[in-house]
Amino acid sequence: MRMLQYHPNGTGDVTVYDGDQFEDHNKERQVHSSGSKAERLNELLTMQQLTPVCVDRYMSQSLMSKLCTSDVLEGSTRLVIAAVDNDATRKMCIDTLIKMGSNFLFITPGNSDASSPDTDIKGNVLWFGYVNGQEIGINPALLFPNIERPNDGIPRKGSCTEEAASTPQLISANALAAAYTLTVVQNFLDGRMPNQASHLFFNGRTLSLSAN
Repeated sequence: MRMLQYHPNGTGDVTVYDGDQFEDHNKERQVHSSGSKAERLNELLTMQQLTPVCVDRYMSQSLMSKLCTSDVLEGSTRLVIAAVDNDATRKMCIDTLIKMGSNFLFITPGNSDASSPDTDIKGNVLWFGYVNGQEIGINPALLFPNIERPNDGIPRKGSCTEEAASTPQLISANALAAAYTLTVVQNFLDGRMPNQASHLFFNGRTLSLSAN
């Protein structure tokens, strides 16, 4: 948020959508609180003198379509970071952005769960878009069958998806995914995106990183 608002090529027009509520296991890797994550995030960022708009709502097809048709400054690029844990939302965002037909950069991180002590500290960051008529990266749906044909659903308030227990995640994997996502955003703002690449994978156990 801070980088987007204060970078010369950034913007203060940043909105976060999150329909989740805090759960007991969140305290293992997040500042513990209760109630709406969006409301707590809004309070936290406001304390840091930032000007966020955090909405207690899940992303949906209708909302994404509305956002994609809203006015943006001429020549600007819409940045969408899908920090979600379901492939149906990723696929919906990608399809809607492509249909929009204007400049965008889509970024989505993912990382391993903490189902056992033997779990690798691994994850990835994927990116794809069109900026000034130039394609950046490769559509993730063309590379990953789980995104092209998701087995999950887009969560919504009151749905079975919302009530399902979420999978615990390693805080170190979360931190690495966030750091590499931030690095991709930094390169984008600085105009130094590696156009020939579209994703990176990391493994914290072997301290290895690969980009393709």
